[in-house]
Amino acid sequence: MELLAPAGSVSALKAAVYNGADAVYLGLDLFNARAKAENFTIENIKEHIDFCHLYGVKVYIAFNTCVKQNELISLKKYVTVAAEAGADAFIVTDIGALGIFRESGVPLHASTQMGVHNYEGALMAKALGFTRVVLARECTLEDIKQVKKAGLEAEVFVHGALCVCFSGGCLMSSFMSGDSGNRGRCNQPCRLKYSCNGKSGYLLSAADLNMLGRIDLLKKAGADSLKVEGRLKTDYYCGEVISAYRAALDGKLQGDENSRLLRAFNRGGFTGGYGVDDTNKLISAKIQNNTGEESGQVIACGRGYIDVLAVKDISQGDGIKLVRGGEEIGGFTAEKIAPRGKVLRISCKSEGIKAGDKVFVTYDKSRAEELSRVKKHIPVAFALTASVGERAMLTAQGAGERVTVCGGICEQAKSDGRASAERVLSKSQGEFVTQSVSVNIGEAFIPSSILNNLRREAVEKLKAAILHKYNKERLVRIPSYTSAPWEGKERFNPSVAEKYVITSSVEGLKAAKSFGYNAILQITDYKSKELEIIMKNDVFDNTYGNILAIPLILRSADMKVMKAFLNEHADKFEGFYCENLGAIYLALEYGKKIIGGIGLNIYNNNCIKYLPLDDYVASVELNKNELAELASPVVYAYGRVRLMTLTHCPIKLNLGGSCAACRYKGDIEYKDRFGTYPIYRTRISSCYFSLCNPALTDITSKFNLGIFGGKILLDMVNYSLADITRTLTRYKEGVASESGVTCGHLLRGVK
Repeated sequence: MELLAPAGSVSALKAAVYNGADAVYLGLDLFNARAKAENFTIENIKEHIDFCHLYGVKVYIAFNTCVKQNELISLKKYVTVAAEAGADAFIVTDIGALGIFRESGVPLHASTQMGVHNYEGALMAKALGFTRVVLARECTLEDIKQVKKAGLEAEVFVHGALCVCFSGGCLMSSFMSGDSGNRGRCNQPCRLKYSCNGKSGYLLSAADLNMLGRIDLLKKAGADSLKVEGRLKTDYYCGEVISAYRAALDGKLQGDENSRLLRAFNRGGFTGGYGVDDTNKLISAKIQNNTGEESGQVIACGRGYIDVLAVKDISQGDGIKLVRGGEEIGGFTAEKIAPRGKVLRISCKSEGIKAGDKVFVTYDKSRAEELSRVKKHIPVAFALTASVGERAMLTAQGAGERVTVCGGICEQAKSDGRASAERVLSKSQGEFVTQSVSVNIGEAFIPSSILNNLRREAVEKLKAAILHKYNKERLVRIPSYTSAPWEGKERFNPSVAEKYVITSSVEGLKAAKSFGYNAILQITDYKSKELEIIMKNDVFDNTYGNILAIPLILRSADMKVMKAFLNEHADKFEGFYCENLGAIYLALEYGKKIIGGIGLNIYNNNCIKYLPLDDYVASVELNKNELAELASPVVYAYGRVRLMTLTHCPIKLNLGGSCAACRYKGDIEYKDRFGTYPIYRTRISSCYFSLCNPALTDITSKFNLGIFGGKILLDMVNYSLADITRTLTRYKEGVASESGVTCGHLLRGVK
């Protein structure tokens, strides 16, 4: 199994390599989902790839953002430079840029933002030319097993921060500030406080993932690569986490790794992940940031100090966090500590601290310093031979390679020069450290300056030989990608101006069709006893204009429910509304018309070239000018945009109860300073929840922009028939809405 490390900076990159990573993933200064990391540039990327390749470590470059139409030329430049620099793979999000990535010949990994989490999605990714899928963090062991049947490598997150929104497909930061997570600029509003049902806390802040004890299970499920999150984390974090997982993979765990991992970074303790833990262990509702390791308790306070009964080591320079009743009350750096047996007197501002407060260590200074000293080197054996009147020859051997360089004609020496030659050849050079020196020069004289040049030349030649061997034996290039079966077949017709309504009722379907709209049915409960009655409604007597919304999430158990439904009722629908690759595969499997949904985040024209779409809804993050560059897109015109899809249960978190005694009544909502976020449930085998925008999108006053051609989408899931009819009438008559609505990103777009 591969151990894959994050590298958001040069220091983190080296920490990963030195502590045992098999591969690293990193981003350039553009087109990567961690725009706020230090990142790398097209000017220095080859230097850092070469550094990794010297140690046999692969480098995957993340191009995991959505790309606007006018950015494709710039993207091609970045991709070309990265390919020529020797990137081992590209992590890709935007399928519209697929042609650019294919031209590079570099193997492609489907980013987690693509939301691949089932066998069907993996088959689509494979058909598009991907060799690996970075699975959604929400995948269960069974999901991994199913994905592996598609014949692709499976990359699985094992440690670090979790997005609370399914597979990172979040629009909350985007709609709050224009800083889009899809563009690498997420402001992490999920880490802020929200209120619900009279409670307040970090209700959307997921705890950090730790699967150190589940590696054997992941291996049995078929995981090929274990991925650590953390391109915004420190080199201390990167070194600590990679060293722990390296020990686990090598069967060398010492027993204190989890203690060290807690100190490196965690939020409210660790979770085993979405497929393992229940809601209350998944969400860190009381502590927003790094919790650290519980290491003691305050037993007394004085002016300018606290006495702590320590149960774990606490040292000078450590980061300290104080917790009371499970909630953070303060923190500081332990600058001065006076040991008194197990009791430590720590100097600090003691106001507000009480006996009984728990003490956590959030930064272990001595461990960070220890990790910073971890280095790897390439040992080199030098052999120098020379004779009077002959050329000096220096051979360097290391990493399985052997090179020889020649100097000038040697003259007669006036004294023995062996000691001086050994001293010069014993010098280190970059990553290369002299392991042994053999000098056989007889009475020849070689000036130190010439010998220094020979050593430098030999090391550079050895470095080139090692890199050449890596490129020849390990660097993979794909001469020609095979087109997917649907490529080149014209499905999309830009001259057809369709309009759509999404609704969750058959009454809504009828109303939409009566106004000339295609009617998209979003079934909110596949376990409902009424579903069979609903599906016998006469609205399905004529399939024309009937479209089924395929759920955004279909894990293994959900897919069984979904296929059972489709096997019985697919013939009632003309097409499917699809928001990810797995849904598109289902549409192809059942021979249906395919409408690309907002979950595909279509940013540019090329998506319709690489995906078998009959129509598509453009990304809700594009402004009017960017929409005008697309080929006949459908525009999201009305509704509360789904900002997040949650796979944990906000009902259990805030109202209590259990699945057996579900307390969902359709009226749960979160609140913050921006307003109220409605939350709606979709139940398949498991339950999933859509958290929607506080502001209603309504663009009736913007029709004079003249860019939509009548192609609009009205999102009225969970609306009453009266509300649907009223809105359809208003749109038909072109009557503007009342105040208090937004036109979304139409006028501003995202950064």
